[in-house]
Amino acid sequence: MSQYQRTLGPIQGIAMTVTTFIGTGLMILPAMSVAEAGSFAFYAWLITAVMVIPIAFIFALLGSKYPSAGGASHYIGRAFGSRYEKAVGWLFLSILLVGPAVAIKVAAAYLTIVFKTSDEWILAFSLLTLAGMLIFAIVGMQTSARFQTGVVISMIITILWLCLIGDIQSSLRVIETPENPGQWQQTLYATGVIFWCFLGIEVMAHMGAEFKNPARDFPIALLGGMALVILAYLSLVLLIAWHHTYGDEVTNSQSLALLVSKLMGETSSRIFAIGAYIIAFANVGIYILGFSRMVQSMAQQGALPTLFSRLNKNGAPEKAVLLVGLVTLFSILFSELSGWKMTWFIEMTNGSFLLIYTLTCIAAIKLVNRMTQISAVIALISCGGMVFFIGQSMLFASLMFCLALCYEFIKGQKTSVKDSKVPVQ
Repeated sequence: MSQYQRTLGPIQGIAMTVTTFIGTGLMILPAMSVAEAGSFAFYAWLITAVMVIPIAFIFALLGSKYPSAGGASHYIGRAFGSRYEKAVGWLFLSILLVGPAVAIKVAAAYLTIVFKTSDEWILAFSLLTLAGMLIFAIVGMQTSARFQTGVVISMIITILWLCLIGDIQSSLRVIETPENPGQWQQTLYATGVIFWCFLGIEVMAHMGAEFKNPARDFPIALLGGMALVILAYLSLVLLIAWHHTYGDEVTNSQSLALLVSKLMGETSSRIFAIGAYIIAFANVGIYILGFSRMVQSMAQQGALPTLFSRLNKNGAPEKAVLLVGLVTLFSILFSELSGWKMTWFIEMTNGSFLLIYTLTCIAAIKLVNRMTQISAVIALISCGGMVFFIGQSMLFASLMFCLALCYEFIKGQKTSVKDSKVPVQ
Protein backbone atom coordinates (compact mmCIF):
# COMPACT_ATOMS: atom_id res chain seq x y z
CA MET A 1 0.00 0.00 0.00
CA SER A 2 1.69 3.24 -1.14
CA GLN A 3 -1.09 5.65 -2.05
CA TYR A 4 -1.95 8.61 0.18
CA GLN A 5 -5.33 8.77 1.85
CA ARG A 6 -6.73 12.19 0.94
CA THR A 7 -8.61 12.81 4.17
CA LEU A 8 -7.73 16.41 5.08
CA GLY A 9 -10.06 19.35 4.53
CA PRO A 10 -9.33 23.05 5.11
CA ILE A 11 -10.54 23.04 8.76
CA GLN A 12 -8.40 20.08 9.74
CA GLY A 13 -5.51 21.59 7.79
CA ILE A 14 -5.84 24.89 9.65
CA ALA A 15 -5.83 22.98 12.95
CA MET A 16 -2.65 21.14 12.01
CA THR A 17 -1.00 24.39 10.88
CA VAL A 18 -1.81 26.08 14.19
CA THR A 19 -0.43 23.21 16.28
CA THR A 20 2.67 23.13 14.07
CA PHE A 21 3.52 26.74 14.92
CA ILE A 22 2.05 26.99 18.42
CA GLY A 23 3.88 24.56 20.64
CA THR A 24 6.52 25.05 23.28
CA GLY A 25 7.24 28.47 21.75
CA LEU A 26 3.90 29.69 23.06
CA MET A 27 5.22 29.23 26.60
CA ILE A 28 8.28 31.43 26.24
CA LEU A 29 8.51 33.46 22.99
CA PRO A 30 5.94 36.18 23.83
CA ALA A 31 7.73 36.97 27.10
CA MET A 32 11.17 36.81 25.47
CA SER A 33 10.08 39.28 22.81
CA VAL A 34 8.70 41.70 25.43
CA ALA A 35 11.91 41.39 27.48
CA GLU A 36 13.92 42.07 24.32
CA ALA A 37 11.89 44.84 22.67
CA GLY A 38 9.86 46.19 25.59
CA SER A 39 6.84 48.22 24.51
CA PHE A 40 7.95 47.87 20.88
CA ALA A 41 7.36 44.07 20.92
CA PHE A 42 3.98 44.41 19.21
CA TYR A 43 5.64 45.99 16.16
CA ALA A 44 8.43 43.40 16.26
CA TRP A 45 5.82 40.66 15.88
CA LEU A 46 4.09 42.49 13.03
CA ILE A 47 7.40 42.95 11.21
CA THR A 48 8.27 39.27 11.66
CA ALA A 49 4.84 38.26 10.36
CA VAL A 50 5.35 40.43 7.28
CA MET A 51 8.72 38.70 6.71
CA VAL A 52 7.29 35.20 7.15
CA ILE A 53 4.09 35.53 5.11
CA PRO A 54 5.94 35.63 1.72
CA ILE A 55 7.74 32.40 2.70
CA ALA A 56 4.44 30.81 3.74
CA PHE A 57 2.84 31.98 0.48
CA ILE A 58 5.59 30.29 -1.55
CA PHE A 59 5.14 27.03 0.37
CA ALA A 60 1.36 27.24 -0.05
CA LEU A 61 1.75 27.82 -3.80
CA LEU A 62 4.25 24.99 -4.28
CA GLY A 63 2.29 22.65 -1.99
CA SER A 64 -0.90 23.15 -3.98
CA LYS A 65 0.84 22.90 -7.35
CA TYR A 66 3.19 19.98 -6.52
CA PRO A 67 1.56 18.03 -3.65
CA SER A 68 4.06 15.50 -2.31
CA ALA A 69 5.14 13.91 0.97
CA GLY A 70 8.66 15.09 0.06
CA GLY A 71 7.69 18.72 0.69
CA ALA A 72 10.57 21.14 0.14
CA SER A 73 12.94 18.44 -1.11
CA HIS A 74 10.42 17.58 -3.85
CA TYR A 75 10.17 21.22 -4.95
CA ILE A 76 13.96 21.59 -4.99
CA GLY A 77 14.27 18.32 -6.90
CA ARG A 78 11.89 19.54 -9.59
CA ALA A 79 14.00 22.67 -9.97
CA PHE A 80 17.55 21.30 -9.72
CA GLY A 81 17.40 17.51 -10.06
CA SER A 82 17.09 14.37 -7.97
CA ARG A 83 20.52 14.69 -6.34
CA TYR A 84 19.57 17.99 -4.73
CA GLU A 85 16.18 16.57 -3.78
CA LYS A 86 17.78 13.66 -1.92
CA ALA A 87 20.41 15.93 -0.33
CA VAL A 88 17.69 18.19 1.10
CA GLY A 89 15.89 15.08 2.32
CA TRP A 90 19.03 14.04 4.21
CA LEU A 91 19.37 17.59 5.58
CA PHE A 92 15.81 17.48 6.85
CA LEU A 93 16.37 14.09 8.47
CA SER A 94 19.55 15.41 10.14
CA ILE A 95 17.30 17.73 12.17
CA LEU A 96 16.15 14.59 13.98
CA LEU A 97 19.58 14.55 15.65
CA VAL A 98 19.06 17.95 17.31
CA GLY A 99 15.43 19.06 17.14
CA PRO A 100 12.65 16.84 18.52
CA ALA A 101 14.56 15.85 21.65
CA VAL A 102 14.45 19.43 22.94
CA ALA A 103 10.69 19.82 22.46
CA ILE A 104 9.98 16.39 23.96
CA LYS A 105 12.02 17.21 27.07
CA VAL A 106 10.22 20.55 27.42
CA ALA A 107 6.88 18.72 27.22
CA ALA A 108 8.08 16.19 29.78
CA ALA A 109 9.02 19.01 32.15
CA TYR A 110 5.33 19.94 32.40
CA LEU A 111 4.54 16.40 33.55
CA THR A 112 6.82 16.95 36.55
CA ILE A 113 4.51 19.84 37.51
CA VAL A 114 1.37 17.76 36.95
CA PHE A 115 2.64 14.86 39.06
CA LYS A 116 4.73 17.04 41.43
CA THR A 117 7.93 15.06 40.87
CA SER A 118 11.58 16.15 40.75
CA ASP A 119 13.53 17.00 37.60
CA GLU A 120 15.12 13.53 37.75
CA TRP A 121 11.89 12.18 36.22
CA ILE A 122 12.23 14.25 33.03
CA LEU A 123 14.09 11.49 31.14
CA ALA A 124 11.47 8.86 32.04
CA PHE A 125 8.64 11.22 31.09
CA SER A 126 10.48 12.02 27.84
CA LEU A 127 10.59 8.36 26.86
CA LEU A 128 6.91 7.88 27.70
CA THR A 129 6.05 11.00 25.67
CA LEU A 130 8.03 9.72 22.67
CA ALA A 131 6.18 6.39 22.83
CA GLY A 132 2.85 8.21 22.88
CA MET A 133 3.84 10.36 19.91
CA LEU A 134 4.79 7.30 17.86
CA ILE A 135 1.39 5.74 18.54
CA PHE A 136 -0.17 9.10 17.64
CA ALA A 137 1.61 9.01 14.26
CA ILE A 138 0.88 5.34 13.51
CA VAL A 139 -2.92 5.64 13.97
CA GLY A 140 -3.07 7.63 10.74
CA MET A 141 -3.50 11.17 9.50
CA GLN A 142 -7.27 11.41 9.83
CA THR A 143 -7.32 10.39 13.51
CA SER A 144 -4.35 12.67 14.23
CA ALA A 145 -6.01 15.59 12.46
CA ARG A 146 -9.15 15.17 14.57
CA PHE A 147 -7.02 15.34 17.70
CA GLN A 148 -5.29 18.47 16.35
CA THR A 149 -8.68 20.10 15.74
CA GLY A 150 -9.73 19.46 19.34
CA VAL A 151 -6.47 20.89 20.67
CA VAL A 152 -6.78 24.04 18.54
CA ILE A 153 -10.37 24.66 19.62
CA SER A 154 -9.36 24.31 23.29
CA MET A 155 -6.36 26.57 22.74
CA ILE A 156 -8.40 29.32 21.09
CA ILE A 157 -11.02 29.17 23.86
CA THR A 158 -8.27 29.46 26.52
CA ILE A 159 -6.63 32.46 24.83
CA LEU A 160 -10.00 34.17 24.35
CA TRP A 161 -10.78 33.59 28.04
CA LEU A 162 -7.42 35.08 29.08
CA CYS A 163 -8.11 38.08 26.82
CA LEU A 164 -11.50 38.55 28.49
CA ILE A 165 -10.39 38.33 32.13
CA GLY A 166 -7.04 39.97 31.41
CA ASP A 167 -8.64 43.11 29.91
CA ILE A 168 -7.06 42.89 26.45
CA GLN A 169 -8.52 46.28 25.49
CA SER A 170 -6.63 48.07 28.27
CA SER A 171 -3.44 46.20 27.34
CA LEU A 172 -3.36 48.10 24.03
CA ARG A 173 -1.92 51.00 26.02
CA VAL A 174 1.46 49.23 26.23
CA ILE A 175 1.99 49.57 22.46
CA GLU A 176 4.59 52.17 21.51
CA THR A 177 5.83 53.01 18.03
CA PRO A 178 9.64 53.09 17.52
CA GLU A 179 10.72 56.60 16.63
CA ASN A 180 14.53 56.80 16.57
CA PRO A 181 17.23 54.49 15.10
CA GLY A 182 18.04 53.00 18.51
CA GLN A 183 14.43 52.00 19.11
CA TRP A 184 14.10 50.55 15.62
CA GLN A 185 17.31 48.56 16.15
CA GLN A 186 15.88 47.19 19.41
CA THR A 187 12.66 46.25 17.62
CA LEU A 188 14.33 44.62 14.63
CA TYR A 189 16.73 42.64 16.81
CA ALA A 190 13.75 41.03 18.56
CA THR A 191 12.55 39.66 15.22
CA GLY A 192 15.47 37.22 15.40
CA VAL A 193 13.86 35.66 18.48
CA ILE A 194 10.29 35.82 17.19
CA PHE A 195 11.10 34.17 13.84
CA TRP A 196 11.65 30.82 15.55
CA CYS A 197 7.96 30.41 16.33
CA PHE A 198 7.28 30.12 12.59
CA LEU A 199 9.66 27.23 12.04
CA GLY A 200 7.41 24.45 10.77
CA ILE A 201 6.26 25.66 7.36
CA GLU A 202 8.35 22.87 5.86
CA VAL A 203 6.63 20.24 8.03
CA MET A 204 3.19 21.29 6.77
CA ALA A 205 4.47 21.10 3.18
CA HIS A 206 4.91 17.34 3.60
CA MET A 207 1.17 17.03 4.17
CA GLY A 208 0.22 18.54 0.78
CA ALA A 209 -0.56 15.14 -0.74
CA GLU A 210 -2.98 14.33 2.10
CA PHE A 211 -5.56 17.04 1.24
CA LYS A 212 -8.79 16.18 -0.57
CA ASN A 213 -8.29 19.16 -2.89
CA PRO A 214 -4.65 20.34 -2.55
CA ALA A 215 -4.97 23.28 -4.97
CA ARG A 216 -7.82 24.78 -2.94
CA ASP A 217 -7.38 23.44 0.61
CA PHE A 218 -3.61 23.61 1.18
CA PRO A 219 -3.23 27.41 0.77
CA ILE A 220 -6.32 27.97 2.96
CA ALA A 221 -4.91 25.66 5.64
CA LEU A 222 -1.43 27.19 5.71
CA LEU A 223 -2.28 30.88 5.39
CA GLY A 224 -5.47 30.66 7.48
CA GLY A 225 -3.66 28.78 10.21
CA MET A 226 -0.84 31.32 10.25
CA ALA A 227 -3.35 34.16 10.63
CA LEU A 228 -4.71 32.49 13.79
CA VAL A 229 -1.16 31.91 15.05
CA ILE A 230 -0.22 35.57 14.64
CA LEU A 231 -3.40 36.75 16.41
CA ALA A 232 -2.79 34.32 19.28
CA TYR A 233 0.80 35.44 19.81
CA LEU A 234 -0.06 39.14 19.55
CA SER A 235 -2.79 38.74 22.18
CA LEU A 236 -0.42 37.02 24.60
CA VAL A 237 2.32 39.60 23.98
CA LEU A 238 -0.09 42.38 24.99
CA LEU A 239 -1.34 40.51 28.08
CA ILE A 240 2.16 39.58 29.27
CA ALA A 241 3.40 43.15 28.79
CA TRP A 242 0.33 44.64 30.52
CA HIS A 243 0.49 42.30 33.53
CA HIS A 244 4.33 42.35 33.72
CA THR A 245 4.85 38.57 33.71
CA TYR A 246 8.24 38.73 31.99
CA GLY A 247 11.82 39.47 32.97
CA ASP A 248 14.80 37.13 33.33
CA GLU A 249 15.18 33.74 31.65
CA VAL A 250 13.38 31.82 34.41
CA THR A 251 10.50 34.29 34.53
CA ASN A 252 10.14 34.21 30.75
CA SER A 253 9.96 30.42 30.70
CA GLN A 254 7.15 30.57 33.28
CA SER A 255 5.45 33.67 31.87
CA LEU A 256 2.16 32.06 30.87
CA ALA A 257 1.97 30.13 34.13
CA LEU A 258 2.52 33.40 35.99
CA LEU A 259 -0.13 35.09 33.86
CA VAL A 260 -2.65 32.32 34.51
CA SER A 261 -1.82 32.36 38.22
CA LYS A 262 -2.24 36.14 38.37
CA LEU A 263 -5.58 36.09 36.56
CA MET A 264 -7.07 32.82 37.81
CA GLY A 265 -5.27 31.90 41.03
CA GLU A 266 -2.56 29.44 42.15
CA THR A 267 -4.78 26.36 42.00
CA SER A 268 -4.98 26.62 38.22
CA SER A 269 -1.22 25.98 37.75
CA ARG A 270 -1.54 22.18 37.46
CA ILE A 271 -4.47 22.50 35.05
CA PHE A 272 -2.38 24.85 32.93
CA ALA A 273 0.52 22.38 33.04
CA ILE A 274 -1.76 19.67 31.63
CA GLY A 275 -2.87 21.99 28.83
CA ALA A 276 0.73 23.01 28.11
CA TYR A 277 1.74 19.36 27.86
CA ILE A 278 -1.09 18.60 25.42
CA ILE A 279 -0.11 21.58 23.23
CA ALA A 280 3.55 20.50 23.21
CA PHE A 281 2.55 16.87 22.54
CA ALA A 282 0.39 17.85 19.57
CA ASN A 283 3.09 20.18 18.24
CA VAL A 284 5.89 17.62 18.27
CA GLY A 285 3.48 14.93 17.05
CA ILE A 286 3.08 16.89 13.81
CA TYR A 287 6.86 17.01 13.44
CA ILE A 288 7.06 13.23 13.88
CA LEU A 289 4.45 12.86 11.12
CA GLY A 290 6.38 15.24 8.88
CA PHE A 291 9.68 13.45 9.40
CA SER A 292 7.98 10.10 8.73
CA ARG A 293 6.54 11.35 5.44
CA MET A 294 10.01 12.52 4.45
CA VAL A 295 11.44 9.05 5.18
CA GLN A 296 8.62 7.54 3.11
CA SER A 297 9.33 9.90 0.20
CA MET A 298 13.06 9.13 0.27
CA ALA A 299 12.30 5.40 0.30
CA GLN A 300 10.14 5.86 -2.80
CA GLN A 301 13.09 7.62 -4.49
CA GLY A 302 15.45 4.76 -3.61
CA ALA A 303 17.53 6.72 -1.10
CA LEU A 304 16.27 4.43 1.69
CA PRO A 305 15.03 0.80 1.69
CA THR A 306 11.60 0.38 0.10
CA LEU A 307 10.08 -1.10 3.26
CA PHE A 308 9.91 2.46 4.67
CA SER A 309 7.58 3.50 1.83
CA ARG A 310 4.80 1.09 2.82
CA LEU A 311 1.65 2.38 4.50
CA ASN A 312 -0.48 0.57 7.07
CA LYS A 313 -4.27 0.18 6.89
CA ASN A 314 -4.65 3.67 8.43
CA GLY A 315 -2.59 5.24 5.63
CA ALA A 316 0.39 5.93 7.95
CA PRO A 317 4.02 5.00 7.06
CA GLU A 318 4.42 2.72 10.08
CA LYS A 319 7.99 1.55 9.41
CA ALA A 320 9.09 5.14 8.72
CA VAL A 321 7.51 6.27 12.01
CA LEU A 322 9.46 3.61 13.90
CA LEU A 323 12.73 4.68 12.25
CA VAL A 324 12.06 8.31 13.18
CA GLY A 325 11.31 7.17 16.73
CA LEU A 326 14.60 5.25 16.95
CA VAL A 327 16.66 8.26 15.83
CA THR A 328 14.73 10.55 18.21
CA LEU A 329 15.36 8.11 21.07
CA PHE A 330 19.09 8.28 20.34
CA SER A 331 18.90 12.09 20.32
CA ILE A 332 17.11 12.19 23.69
CA LEU A 333 19.65 9.87 25.30
CA PHE A 334 22.57 11.76 23.76
CA SER A 335 21.31 15.14 24.99
CA GLU A 336 20.85 13.68 28.45
CA LEU A 337 24.26 11.99 28.67
CA SER A 338 26.33 14.66 26.90
CA GLY A 339 25.26 17.48 29.17
CA TRP A 340 25.21 19.89 26.21
CA LYS A 341 22.96 22.90 26.65
CA MET A 342 19.55 22.85 25.02
CA THR A 343 20.25 26.21 23.38
CA TRP A 344 22.85 24.51 21.16
CA PHE A 345 20.32 21.98 19.89
CA ILE A 346 17.74 24.73 19.30
CA GLU A 347 20.17 26.94 17.34
CA MET A 348 21.27 24.04 15.11
CA THR A 349 17.62 23.22 14.40
CA ASN A 350 16.86 26.82 13.46
CA GLY A 351 19.79 26.96 11.07
CA SER A 352 18.71 23.77 9.30
CA PHE A 353 15.14 24.95 8.80
CA LEU A 354 16.25 28.35 7.53
CA LEU A 355 18.58 26.74 4.97
CA ILE A 356 15.68 24.56 3.75
CA TYR A 357 13.47 27.65 3.44
CA THR A 358 16.17 29.51 1.53
CA LEU A 359 16.74 26.66 -0.93
CA THR A 360 12.97 26.33 -1.45
CA CYS A 361 12.63 30.03 -2.29
CA ILE A 362 15.47 29.71 -4.81
CA ALA A 363 13.72 26.71 -6.37
CA ALA A 364 10.43 28.63 -6.48
CA ILE A 365 12.01 31.34 -8.62
CA LYS A 366 12.58 28.65 -11.27
CA LEU A 367 9.26 26.82 -10.85
CA VAL A 368 6.65 29.59 -10.66
CA ASN A 369 5.44 32.03 -13.30
CA ARG A 370 6.87 35.53 -13.70
CA MET A 371 4.16 37.22 -11.67
CA THR A 372 4.79 34.95 -8.68
CA GLN A 373 8.58 35.19 -9.02
CA ILE A 374 8.41 38.59 -7.34
CA SER A 375 6.95 36.93 -4.21
CA ALA A 376 9.66 34.27 -4.36
CA VAL A 377 12.37 36.94 -4.49
CA ILE A 378 10.78 38.79 -1.53
CA ALA A 379 10.66 35.50 0.42
CA LEU A 380 14.32 34.88 -0.40
CA ILE A 381 15.23 38.36 0.87
CA SER A 382 13.36 37.57 4.11
CA CYS A 383 15.39 34.40 4.53
CA GLY A 384 18.60 36.31 3.87
CA GLY A 385 17.70 38.83 6.56
CA MET A 386 17.20 36.07 9.13
CA VAL A 387 20.59 34.51 8.29
CA PHE A 388 22.10 37.67 9.77
CA PHE A 389 20.61 36.83 13.18
CA ILE A 390 21.58 33.13 13.09
CA GLY A 391 25.24 33.54 12.12
CA GLN A 392 27.48 30.59 12.92
CA SER A 393 24.52 28.39 13.84
CA MET A 394 24.11 27.91 10.07
CA LEU A 395 27.35 25.86 10.05
CA PHE A 396 25.67 22.59 11.14
CA ALA A 397 23.04 22.85 8.41
CA SER A 398 25.59 23.87 5.76
CA LEU A 399 27.88 20.99 6.70
CA MET A 400 25.05 18.42 6.65
CA PHE A 401 23.83 19.65 3.27
CA CYS A 402 27.30 19.64 1.71
CA LEU A 403 28.02 16.12 3.01
CA ALA A 404 24.67 14.88 1.72
CA LEU A 405 25.21 16.49 -1.69
CA CYS A 406 28.70 15.00 -1.98
CA TYR A 407 27.32 11.58 -1.03
CA GLU A 408 24.61 11.78 -3.70
CA PHE A 409 27.09 12.89 -6.39
CA ILE A 410 29.55 10.10 -5.51
CA LYS A 411 26.73 7.52 -5.46
CA GLY A 412 25.44 8.83 -8.78
CA GLN A 413 28.88 8.52 -10.40
CA LYS A 414 29.28 4.93 -9.15
CA THR A 415 25.85 4.04 -10.55
CA SER A 416 26.77 5.60 -13.92
CA VAL A 417 30.03 3.63 -14.09
CA LYS A 418 28.21 0.41 -13.17
CA ASP A 419 25.55 0.99 -15.81
CA SER A 420 28.15 1.76 -18.46
CA LYS A 421 29.69 -1.71 -17.93
CA VAL A 422 26.45 -3.53 -18.66
CA PRO A 423 26.84 -5.12 -22.12
CA VAL A 424 24.31 -4.26 -24.79
CA GLN A 425 22.59 -7.35 -26.25
